[in-house]
Amino acid sequence: MSMVELPGGGCATDSEALNALAAEARRRGVSYGHLVASTTEWERAEIIRDYCAGRRRKARKK
Repeated sequence: MSMVELPGGGCATDSEALNALAAEARRRGVSYGHLVASTTEWERAEIIRDYCAGRRRKARKK
């Protein structure tokens, strides 16, 4: 899995990327493999960025 740069600097870890894609697959009601096979690298990077941005927003609110 390639590194995904996040807004504001930094990169998503492999663990964050896998969690993001697994959560998106669950949300869409498809398997992880189907999600990866049916999306482009750019789409997967956007999913990971959105997931990480949401987690960081929640972390700041606490």
